[in-house]
Amino acid sequence: MSRFYERVCKKVNSKLGMDREEIEERREENKGGYVERGKELRKAERELRETLVVDGKESEKYRKKKKKVEKVEKDFEIAKKRYTREDFKKTTTFTGMDLEYEEVIVFSVFNTILSFILIFLAVFTWNLFYPLGLFEILTYIIPIFLILPMSVLIVTANYPEILSERLKASTIGKAPECINYMTMSMRVRPSLYRAVSFSAKNTEEPMASGLKKVLWNIHMNKRSSLEEAFLEFALEWGEWNEELKRSLYAVRSAILEKTTQGLYSALEKANQIIIEGTERKVKDYANSLSTPTTILFAIGILLPLIIGAMLPMMALGGLDISSIDSSNGTTEAGLSLIHIVLLMNVMSPLGAFVYSYKILGDRPGTMSPPDVSFEEGIYRKLAISVILAVSLTVISIFFSSHLTVISPLHYFWGPVIGISFYCLSTTLEAKKERDRIIKMEREFPDLLFQLGSRITEGMPPEKAIQKTADAMKGTEIGKLFADISSRLKLDRLPLDDALFGEKGTLKDFPSQTIKATMKTVVELTRKDPKQAGKTILQISQYLKDMEEMDHEIKSELSSSVGMMKATSTIFAPLVMGIVGALYYMLESIFTEISNVQLIHPTSFIAVLAVYLISMSFVITYFTTGIENQVDIVEFKHQLGIVLIVNIMVFSLAVFVGKIGML
Repeated sequence: MSRFYERVCKKVNSKLGMDREEIEERREENKGGYVERGKELRKAERELRETLVVDGKESEKYRKKKKKVEKVEKDFEIAKKRYTREDFKKTTTFTGMDLEYEEVIVFSVFNTILSFILIFLAVFTWNLFYPLGLFEILTYIIPIFLILPMSVLIVTANYPEILSERLKASTIGKAPECINYMTMSMRVRPSLYRAVSFSAKNTEEPMASGLKKVLWNIHMNKRSSLEEAFLEFALEWGEWNEELKRSLYAVRSAILEKTTQGLYSALEKANQIIIEGTERKVKDYANSLSTPTTILFAIGILLPLIIGAMLPMMALGGLDISSIDSSNGTTEAGLSLIHIVLLMNVMSPLGAFVYSYKILGDRPGTMSPPDVSFEEGIYRKLAISVILAVSLTVISIFFSSHLTVISPLHYFWGPVIGISFYCLSTTLEAKKERDRIIKMEREFPDLLFQLGSRITEGMPPEKAIQKTADAMKGTEIGKLFADISSRLKLDRLPLDDALFGEKGTLKDFPSQTIKATMKTVVELTRKDPKQAGKTILQISQYLKDMEEMDHEIKSELSSSVGMMKATSTIFAPLVMGIVGALYYMLESIFTEISNVQLIHPTSFIAVLAVYLISMSFVITYFTTGIENQVDIVEFKHQLGIVLIVNIMVFSLAVFVGKIGML
């Protein structure tokens, strides 16, 4: 998304923005203002000091001079920010965006004007077919013209900052992984350069780029020493993660230790600091979820649910819930179909999505799932999904006369089943493989413990791997290491080649944790087999701590959304189905006893169906994001299940409700 924003921003500025000379002229003007305000500030401070000496601190003249200094200081700070743009430069550097401040402003103004024009055209077109009354103009049109363009301006102008904050939050849970790779490398060889390089290769973005920048600054002679560049990295990232800074300092201090015991003690301290700090931050986030989750639950699920349930009751109480009058295009009184559509199908899902996006932006990152590709056959599966959706829709139209009892829900079955088939078919194998790899990662610390124990006893690494694979027989990680053992025997390859060679078992393995750890094991056994065994045991304990931390974090976070998942998947469609059936009965009663023209029941149920489908997307996005952070495989898989369950429960509830009321 950041690359798209950057490209579009550059494109708009190339057509409408300022050229390089105009940008430089603007900067010179800002520089002039900065210099001028600086002179004024120094002059005001000098006059204040002179007044203090001549008239004293309690004099009226001194108080006036002091107020003047405070005013000039504020002007100077504004001019300084306008000239240096330090915050903006830090943000774009962190996010990796190559943008100028002026380019972002031009792009934001362009989007605001464009949104205003699009809204005007949409309202104008609507008014041609369905003339708007004073009530609609005051209630909807004016607020839309005021809120939407301003929202576009705020979001587009602050997107780099928004992205920066989300990335910072995501790095909190990834910091232990970064420190782990550094300490593993340092146990093999106490070299800070090697530790930074190893961590940069194995950790995730944006931390990987930050570590690569440390090395780049040395190669380009931007910093006098590696220690200087490393400490600069620690200070920069420590602005929002104090524990990471302290942990990096501990890694740096380990280099100064003169004994192996001192080295290992410093590295253990680095790991302990970052794990404890990360646990505390994520637990604080989990505890803070109560209020925003309640608000999201209320806005996204309960409020529309209550509105849907109350509409038939309000109609029974005398409120006119009418369709648009064909004679003049307006409602006579009460609520029209367009009001309900805007509220339940537009405002509620959109508001819930924006709020959930904000909540997830503050979620600290945890251990990322393995990167398992699911692109194979994706276009074939997409074509099958489209054919399935179209075929089921045509069949439902053909048999519509026999399905009137649940009309118009049979028209939704085709698209929903098509989307669900696509989501499940493109993620089923990937999720199965991903879950298998995750299971391996959970079993890996136990395997390392056994491997380290055997190597400590003096057993050669190749034989230790064979014995450990036999002991772990029946587990997923045991199968992997049995394959490694077989390759060592049959191909008679060195351990390094058997693992990471051209046909190595771990060469393209999806788990970065297993790959990076085994690289360290290979290096350790080359250096000192006996000491290697002890170090492997320590790494095993650390990975176990990491796995337990990740499990605790996900358990605490998932407890906040359990009720939301149950309500949105089962209870909401159940209640909405009963409401839809009740509305059918009320509509027939009102038609017989009065002239009140209610919204047609099929239109009302269609509104409820669209609401349930749209909220399935939003709630699934939120719940999977809370439990697994950004995980497209889990999101698509859960969405495929939720959509099917949702529409089927809703259809069954409508059917049973209508049959029961006959």
